[in-house]
Amino acid sequence: MLIRLTLKEIKTIILTSIGGTLEFFEFTIYALFSKYIGFHFFPNKNSATVLIATFSVYALGYLARPLGGILFGHFGDKYGRKNAFSFTVLLMAISTLLIGCLPSYQTIGITAPFILVFLRLVQGLSVGGEISGATVFTAEHLPAKHRGLGIGILFMSITFGNALGGAVGFVLNYSIGNAAMIAWGWRLPFLLGFLLGICSYLIRKNISETPIFEEMEKNKQLQTKPFITLFKKFNKELAAGILLMAISSTMIGFFLYLPTYLSVFLNFQMQQTFLINVISFLILSILTGFFGFLSDYINRAHLALIGCVVMAIISYIGFNFFLRPETTTIYIFICLMAISISIVNGCYALLIVELFPACVRYSGMGASYSIGVAIFGGSAPLIFSFVIQYFHNVKAPYYYLLFCIFLTAIGAVSTRKLIFTHQNKSYENKALLTHMD
Repeated sequence: MLIRLTLKEIKTIILTSIGGTLEFFEFTIYALFSKYIGFHFFPNKNSATVLIATFSVYALGYLARPLGGILFGHFGDKYGRKNAFSFTVLLMAISTLLIGCLPSYQTIGITAPFILVFLRLVQGLSVGGEISGATVFTAEHLPAKHRGLGIGILFMSITFGNALGGAVGFVLNYSIGNAAMIAWGWRLPFLLGFLLGICSYLIRKNISETPIFEEMEKNKQLQTKPFITLFKKFNKELAAGILLMAISSTMIGFFLYLPTYLSVFLNFQMQQTFLINVISFLILSILTGFFGFLSDYINRAHLALIGCVVMAIISYIGFNFFLRPETTTIYIFICLMAISISIVNGCYALLIVELFPACVRYSGMGASYSIGVAIFGGSAPLIFSFVIQYFHNVKAPYYYLLFCIFLTAIGAVSTRKLIFTHQNKSYENKALLTHMD
């Protein structure tokens, strides 16, 4: 298990990962501070109604992801990986700043939530091209035997962006108190996100294009319409990629939902919920890197299946802890959930990348990732709020998680078969269908 990476490869992993951390921090702080956002933009005496309205806007941000994934994927396959995913972080920074400065409903009336919806859509558009671009960019810069490690570190860093958001929430609640947070403190993370986003954009300007794209450009093997090619020739691969996203994106949605879930339904203090959120994402972040590294030595599809089985068992046991909503049992539950989902989180992205040839790889990864996250991750907090309200049971989210686990297992099996077929089938157009060397 000797790891040998060049300085250029290490630099690429570090700089790309930093950008992913900062952009995901900007996107996820909306969910983490949803309780305060709902107060300012969706005034209503019923807390459940406010939550549903707030998380509906949250879900809209995810629904914009497919368009972003397809749009930036098209540009990434046609004009270069670097330019496409560098622009996404600039777009995210600007929209995040505007949310932080947006007047409330009490100030400008119904215009406020409409502008919030628009800015959330812009954020979704941006992040739809960001994650897929960073994944493809990193994978194409690394040798095959170390791609799992590189993508594992990337997704560890992206997940750390969530932990960073929770940490900021904890520090702010601890230092200025709940009253100040409601009044103005909730805006600070968005202003911080803008500054970090600009730093990320400047960092990415110094990264070189991937060798694989430069080779395709040199040999005139670029697709003129990669988006159309993707849907014509790779619909099975696209379906498998979307299914692979199910449980990982849903669980991220669950962790982002935790501060609201614990405070509204289980009466935890907001300061405490942010701390629990930080711990869950830190565990998930670190272990994602480890299982990414492990996927270089264990078949990634098999590893994903193992993760699904472990997740099903742990979530069944864990949700019983909510029958006794004590601090200790909640910590145990969250830690176990984070450990189990990290197995899938460490390998699914590279599995999706390996489904598609270089000429449509950015488009394939972008569409699979963003559509999957939009369907499963974006709707997760809204579904959780709805099923709890409908069934009057804090354990109700477990059934949705189980459904998503089943879908990811199907995706892992399908991916294994499709990659095996590609490796053993001869195609006339080698430039179109050859996977990474």
